[in-house]
Amino acid sequence: MTSTSTPAAPGPELLNERSIGGILVHLLSIPTGVVGAGLVSLVATNEFTKRNARNALDWHFTVLALTVLTFGSVFVYAELTEQGITNVVTLSAPIAAGVGLVISALLLVWMIVTTCTFLFGFIATGKAVFGDAWRYPLTPALVERFGSQVEVPGGWPGVIVGYVVIAPLVIGTVFLGPHEGTAVLATVFGMFGLIMVLVPLTGVAMYLHVKRTSAAGTNWKPHLVAYIGAPVLVAVLAYALSGTFTDSINPGGDAMYVFLAAFWVASLTYVLRWRTTLR
Repeated sequence: MTSTSTPAAPGPELLNERSIGGILVHLLSIPTGVVGAGLVSLVATNEFTKRNARNALDWHFTVLALTVLTFGSVFVYAELTEQGITNVVTLSAPIAAGVGLVISALLLVWMIVTTCTFLFGFIATGKAVFGDAWRYPLTPALVERFGSQVEVPGGWPGVIVGYVVIAPLVIGTVFLGPHEGTAVLATVFGMFGLIMVLVPLTGVAMYLHVKRTSAAGTNWKPHLVAYIGAPVLVAVLAYALSGTFTDSINPGGDAMYVFLAAFWVASLTYVLRWRTTLR
């Protein structure tokens, strides 16, 4: 739980042990949080990069837990005091006042921790430049303790199948509704999770699956660049065409939906070709 550091190796050995990924993972994870640090941790092969990614991931897991607790409490408090979307129960004035003080304290802690995320990220980056894998203060070693116990259902292909199944459901909800009450929040969080979490995780799952099957000497040799690059190219073309030939007020949003659809086709093709090849 206390701040510790891995001693730096001297001279030329230090230069060999440092890695660009190990240095930059802390800056990357400031805006991307658990997703950025987690993806680096998954794809990293350099031990220095892995150590730094684990340290960043431990901190951002802690921040994520605090964020969920804080804003989950705010949401529940709003609902129970008739300030939210629904009017389920009304707390008595004394209880509401006490809960309000607790939530105010949580928000203050969250703001302090969020500020520390920037500070600690820059400190860890500086430490990594000099060969130190710096542990963020007051963070439990979650990844080291529980990482080996976490298994992806169905392995990495399961993640890709998950995108194939979930993406149409989320996008369909956006266009077909419902568009009232708490359903709107569910839709927003669904799209956020799809774009910020499931899409990059699916790309990493393809990379790791290709790497694993190649090492096993199978006949499955997909061109991973095509599966990821083609949807990006289609999205760029959609953005250009939307801005040039249509009256769309949000070409960027149009391009994002086109990318999600194209990436869905690529993911489905990947799974079908993989299953067909292994038969």
